Amino acid sequence: MIANRSALARVSLTTSRKVALSLCLALCTLSISALAQQAKIITFDPPGSGSTYPISINSAGAITGQYVHGGLYHGFLRASDGSFTTFDPPKSNFTTPLSINSVGAIAGEYEDSVFFTHGFLRAPDGSFTTFDPPGSTFTGWATLNSAGAITGIYDDAQQVLHGFLRAPDGSFTTFDPLGSSGTYPVGINAAGAITGYYLDSAGLNRGFLRDPDGAIATFVVVEGQNTDPQGINSAGEVTGAYGLGGHRDHGFVRSADGTITTFAGIPLSINDAGRITGFYTNPQTGVERGFVRRPGGTFTTFGLPWTSLITPWSINSAGAITGSYAEYNGPYHGFLLTP
Repeated sequence: MIANRSALARVSLTTSRKVALSLCLALCTLSISALAQQAKIITFDPPGSGSTYPISINSAGAITGQYVHGGLYHGFLRASDGSFTTFDPPKSNFTTPLSINSVGAIAGEYEDSVFFTHGFLRAPDGSFTTFDPPGSTFTGWATLNSAGAITGIYDDAQQVLHGFLRAPDGSFTTFDPLGSSGTYPVGINAAGAITGYYLDSAGLNRGFLRDPDGAIATFVVVEGQNTDPQGINSAGEVTGAYGLGGHRDHGFVRSADGTITTFAGIPLSINDAGRITGFYTNPQTGVERGFVRRPGGTFTTFGLPWTSLITPWSINSAGAITGSYAEYNGPYHGFLLTP
């Protein structure tokens, strides 16, 4: 059962971000935008990789993610000079790095030889700390901020998911919004504010924002629809997607004062300048393209001419974007787009 919960956690994180979107014709018809023409796009794979999935980029341009080799998933660090370090926590069979902070510390989850999932912290010197909140039977989705505070989920003995905050000293605080039947933190900013979503009594996802002092505010974009935050920046702006059922077909940004602005696109990351990256899919062709939305609401789009599938996962403070793309009927590779 634990192995299944581990797999489901990864699948739900991914599928909530991989949804077809119908945009206006003018946006859909752009394949390579001015952004892509002016920017530099580098593609990459760690040595020996069968498929590569970059997930997070820090302010220095260092990238972390996972790659497939020998049928197993491992972690990688791509330094700003393009060199690679590959890694796994001790006794890991499945390594999923989820975030890298400004000093190069990496947090994520790993699955051990008996299919239990735990959190890990990889220090800049390469040393590992593995962890589980007290009473956890599954620990995952671990992301960290510049101070080394980590948030994520854990499963209790009754198989109910809760949120946790691991302080830099290793102490834990657990939390749930009022009325939650499952809590899913997805991001933490420099001040320690945490965003994510939780399941309400009707089985719908509702957004939450937990202040550094522990107070939790909840929100929805449209009542009766799912709200899935995906990222938070240092100003407390939250971006994410919303929609009916299993479809998250529009994006939103929630300002620090609670004002919500909606837009077309599936956002995945927001930087401290308020720039948002994500993707959209042309419903007529099935071609997926990336986008950048600026704070004023203007969009630029980008893609790669040899692929129909591109997923920008993370944008840093300088506007550099990393993510994955797939060859036609082929494996996934990493990309780095620099302005």
